[in-house]
Amino acid sequence: MRALRISPALFLLCAALFCACTKKSAFTEKNAPLHFNELRAVEAMMETDPVKAMDTISGLAATLSESSVTPLDDIEMQLRIVQAQYKNRCLTEQSLDLSPIVAFYDSLAEVYPEDADLQYLRANAYYYKGVQWTFANEDVDAFKHYVKALEVMHQCVGWENPYAKRFVALAYTRLSEILYRYGIRDAAIETCHKAASYYESEADLAAMLRFEAAIYQSQKQYDKALALYQEADEKVSVGDDPIQLSIGAKFLEIHQYDSAFPHLERAFLKGDRFARMDAAAKLAEICREKGLFDEEVSYNRFYVESSMMENRMASRKMEIEYLYDVFRRPKTADPSSPEGKGFSSLMLSLFLMLVIAFLAYIIVRNRKRISHIENKITTIEQKHEQENADKDHEIEQISQALNDTREQLNAQRVDFDEAWQSFMAANVVNKIKHSVEGKDIMIKNVGVFPKLKLKEMDYIALVQEANRCFPDFSSRFLKDFPELNVADLRHSCLGLLGMNDAEIAVMEGISYSGANRRTNKILTAVGLGDNLEQAMITYLKKSNVNS
Repeated sequence: MRALRISPALFLLCAALFCACTKKSAFTEKNAPLHFNELRAVEAMMETDPVKAMDTISGLAATLSESSVTPLDDIEMQLRIVQAQYKNRCLTEQSLDLSPIVAFYDSLAEVYPEDADLQYLRANAYYYKGVQWTFANEDVDAFKHYVKALEVMHQCVGWENPYAKRFVALAYTRLSEILYRYGIRDAAIETCHKAASYYESEADLAAMLRFEAAIYQSQKQYDKALALYQEADEKVSVGDDPIQLSIGAKFLEIHQYDSAFPHLERAFLKGDRFARMDAAAKLAEICREKGLFDEEVSYNRFYVESSMMENRMASRKMEIEYLYDVFRRPKTADPSSPEGKGFSSLMLSLFLMLVIAFLAYIIVRNRKRISHIENKITTIEQKHEQENADKDHEIEQISQALNDTREQLNAQRVDFDEAWQSFMAANVVNKIKHSVEGKDIMIKNVGVFPKLKLKEMDYIALVQEANRCFPDFSSRFLKDFPELNVADLRHSCLGLLGMNDAEIAVMEGISYSGANRRTNKILTAVGLGDNLEQAMITYLKKSNVNS
C-alpha cells in the first residue's frame, strides 16, 4: 500500500472545502467516504477477529487507486491500520504517527459538530495516539489523550455505534492504570468503577475486579483484596498468581513464616511494582526472624531503590493529578471571562502550592526512611556478631520464654465441649462438610469430583477457626510434631471434621493413595490410635483444653 501523506495544509484545505460545499450537518454515504460500508465492516471485525480485520483493511487499502480514494477515506484507513496493529499486538515505534490524523479530525469536527460517527473516529484517534505515547513511556501525554477521548465521547448526545460503550470503558481503564502506576489510588479506584459501569462481558468485569483488588492490595487491605479476587475468580478463573501477596500477608499475620515465604516470594517475582515492594519488606522481616542476614540485606536494598524511584516519578505524578482534577471538575465558570480566569488562576495557584507542599513532605519522609534503612544495613553485620556472642544467653531466654508460654497456655485452657461445639458450628466447617454431603465418594471414583477441591482461602479460614477455638493449635501442633508440615496440618484439620481418606483426597485434589499415606504419616507421628479423627480429638483434649 502507498498511503497518501496528509500535510497540515491539506487538512485545512479539506476542511475549507467541506465547510464551503456542505451544510453543517452529519456525514452520509453520499457526501463523505467512498468506502463507508467497507470501513464500518472492518471496525466490527476488529472486536471478533483482529487477524482477519488486519488482512481485510490491508487488502482494501491496496485495491484503492489514487483517483478513487478521498482524504477522509485514507485518513480512516490509516487509523484502522494502527488500531488493527494494536489489536494484534504488533504496534511499534515504527507505526504511523497519529498526530496529523488527530489534527485532521479536530479541524473537521468544527465543521460537522453534530456528526456522531465523525466524533467517534476523533475519539478513537485520540485514544490510539494515547496508546502510542504509553508505548513511548510518556505517561503524561498518554493521560492527556485518553482524557480527551473521553471528553469527546461524553459530548455526544447518543452513542449510535454498538462498540462505543466498551470504547469508553477501555479509555477509563487506561486512566485507571496510569493513576495506579503513580500511586494515586483513590482516583484509580474511582476510574476503575467508571470503567466497570460500562463493561458488559463477564471477562471484562472480572478483569476490573482483579485490578481493583490489586489497588486495595497495594493499600495493605488484604481481606478486601482477597474478597474481590474471589469474586473475580467466580466469574472467570485465571489462576492464583495475583493473590499471592495477600495470601502470604495473611500467613504472616499468624506468624506462619514457612507458609508465608513461598507466596511472598512469588509475589516478589511476578507482582507489579507495589506488590514487589510490599513483598520485599515482608520477606526482609521473615529473613530477619530466621537469621538469614544476606537475604534480608538484599530485600531491603530492593525496597530502598524502589522508594527512590517513587521520588523520581514525583513530578509526573503532580502533572497527572492536576490533569485528572481538571477532567473531573464540573465545567461551570466561563474561562473566557475575567472572573473565570481570575478564579481559575487562584485555584491553580492554590493547587500547585498544595502539590508542592505534599511533594516536599513525601521527599522528606522518604529521605528519613531511606536513611534509616541504610543505617540499618550498615550495622547488620555488627548485630550478627553480637548475636553470635550472646547466643547462649539468648537460648536460655528462649527456653524461659517457652516455659512461660507453656504456663500461660495451661492457664488459658477452656472447656473442651464448648470449644468443640464452637468449632463444629463455624461457617467454614459447615461449608466444607456440606460440600461432600450426599456424595458417595469411594476409593475408585475420587477423580470424578474435581470441583470439590478446596481453595487456598478455605484452608486459611479452617486453620484460623481451629486456632480461635483451640488457642495456638497450629503452632503447637507443628512444634510438638516437627516431622509434620503445613500440608499435614491442613490434612489433620480435615480429618478432625470426621472425613475419611477418600473425601480428604477429593478436598485436597490428590489421589486416594496419597491421602492414605499422609493419614498414616500423621497417625505415626501423633501416636494416639489408628483413627485420624479420634487421634486429633485425643490430642486436643490432652494439649489444649480440659475435658
